[in-house]
Amino acid sequence: MKHAILFAVVLLAMSVPSDAQQRAGESEEAVTQAIRERIAAYVEAFNKHDAEAVGAYWTANGVSVAAETGVRTEGRAALVEEFAAFFKAQPDARLSGQVENIRMVRPDVATVEGTTVISFGDAVPVESAFSAVLVKEANEWLIDSSQERDLPVPSSSYDALKELEWLVGTWKDQAEGAEVTTTVRWSPSRAFLLRSFAAQFGEGDEVQGTQIIGWDPMSQQIRTWTFNSDGSFGQGTVSRHDDQWMLKMWQVVSDGSLMSATKVMTRIDDDTMTVETVGQTRDGEPVPAPEPVTVMRTSEGAPVSEMTEGVQR
Repeated sequence: MKHAILFAVVLLAMSVPSDAQQRAGESEEAVTQAIRERIAAYVEAFNKHDAEAVGAYWTANGVSVAAETGVRTEGRAALVEEFAAFFKAQPDARLSGQVENIRMVRPDVATVEGTTVISFGDAVPVESAFSAVLVKEANEWLIDSSQERDLPVPSSSYDALKELEWLVGTWKDQAEGAEVTTTVRWSPSRAFLLRSFAAQFGEGDEVQGTQIIGWDPMSQQIRTWTFNSDGSFGQGTVSRHDDQWMLKMWQVVSDGSLMSATKVMTRIDDDTMTVETVGQTRDGEPVPAPEPVTVMRTSEGAPVSEMTEGVQR
């Protein structure tokens, strides 16, 4: 079922008019924006688990193929049936995707390439690459065929972590009455990202911490470990969802209590990011989360302040 689910995100390309790139006066930026809007609309429908709505974006004889296994699903009716069964079996499934290339073959045919991520609650997200052919029928773009393949396993820790390389450097923010300075650097072999932070409070108190971010080849995911000067420590996982990075963390606090939360880090531009904490708990009980934080790069360089110091400094 994986191939049909992951490839469905190709409909994000359907917002491109057949002659959109040929019409004078329509900028590439406008086309890109239209695609993004279509992505948002489709992902919303998919994540509502509406099998009929998803199937409506395929041609009547649409074909989805899993390249690794050769399994084929043919026809809209069969696809709808599989979507429905999948949604029933995986009620926590969430889909996101990114288009990397759109090419107009002729006015009524387009090819689309990109990547998808499907997550299942706390399980490891599944990432795949897809290629698809879209055709224009009755003034609507529909998926006629699609093929999905597993993304290559990173050949090194650096390959797995390089999408986070933009964090390297120094950042500052104001959070919970403290001025926080964070520095991120590569380990000598570039096998790990090493993050250190210092939170300076108004009364002169300071909390320091160290975080290690690395690739776990066994679980095929990015993991993180934190150690703070007050004796607290924690660990978590890191995953990408479109333009955001999600860090699911737990931390043993110095008083022995257990805290957990998800940090959502959004890259605004090369010098700015926001960090929001959601779902924070202490010993299993919900507790108020801190306000979202805007983190700015300093002239010295660039990583994140609240990115992953665990759950609580």
